Amino acid sequence: MKALRTIYRYWLTLLFLAVVAQIAAAAYGGFYAAEKLGDQKGSDEHKLISEKVFDHGFGFHTGFGYVIFLGAVVLLLLALVARLGKRRILFSLAVPVAVAVQIVLAWISGSVHGVGILHGLNALVIFGLTGYLNGQAWRSARGAARVAPAA
Repeated sequence: MKALRTIYRYWLTLLFLAVVAQIAAAAYGGFYAAEKLGDQKGSDEHKLISEKVFDHGFGFHTGFGYVIFLGAVVLLLLALVARLGKRRILFSLAVPVAVAVQIVLAWISGSVHGVGILHGLNALVIFGLTGYLNGQAWRSARGAARVAPAA
């Protein structure tokens, strides 16, 4: 059981870092698109970027989001097999649910652009949730190490 909890803790750390990388990738995409628009001559009304240019800027962000979803599902499975308790399992369930909502919000934002605001806000929820769980897991491990008798 201790080994599974250790795997859970390290997996959660990787997932949290992946969320940070995902947020950074979104920033890259936005600034890449802005740079490509800035490189164009003419008035603002005539500045366009191609879908290829847009996909170059946001391609990693899009694909990596699906990888994060799979990682979040693995996190839930690890929480279940490690028997982390009802509270932690429910919080671990919230991660793939929030990421699934994030993906749906991204799909909807393609045609209803105002929903993109919710996509950005939900990213903060995912960041906070994985950060909170990560901190809890590491504090719990330190507490267990202090309580464990010396061999």
